[in-house]
Amino acid sequence: MLNQPTTPEECQALLREILGDNYQPPAHQDCTLTFPLDQVRAAAEHAINATEHAPGPGETDTRPRLWWIKGDGTFLMSNGIDHTPNAHDDEGHWHHIAFADNWGPGTDPSTILGGDDLHETLDLTHPDGDDDGDGPALIELLRDAPDHATRFLLHITHDDGMALTMTTE
Repeated sequence: MLNQPTTPEECQALLREILGDNYQPPAHQDCTLTFPLDQVRAAAEHAINATEHAPGPGETDTRPRLWWIKGDGTFLMSNGIDHTPNAHDDEGHWHHIAFADNWGPGTDPSTILGGDDLHETLDLTHPDGDDDGDGPALIELLRDAPDHATRFLLHITHDDGMALTMTTE
């Protein structure tokens, strides 16, 4: 019986054994996801105006946030709790959701983003985490986007972990 690898190192060693010494594990790819700005704004405003908010994994406080979800496609959605009876659109998708361009339902974003499903929290009301702590809150970035802007860009870089930066264009 084959022993199941339990650590990342054991998995890499098994893959090298099966695929040969030239096997290289996939590197994390830096990328930029593009979302329709009007849909991201609508999701953000929904979260800001909601009277209740769902906590994400590991969160103990509830405040307005966008969740970046990677699974069946990749999208941003409000964490605002919607008690209306029609919380889904005509196609069965949750309201207040913005799919990334070319990564809608039925697509597998792991081909560019790697790994399994993902849930990341984008805080709408606190500064963006610059070292000086005085950057704009995400809701301000969305509300103050130039009039000609139509896209929200989520830049993903990998270094010592994953870093997210957000811009509009």
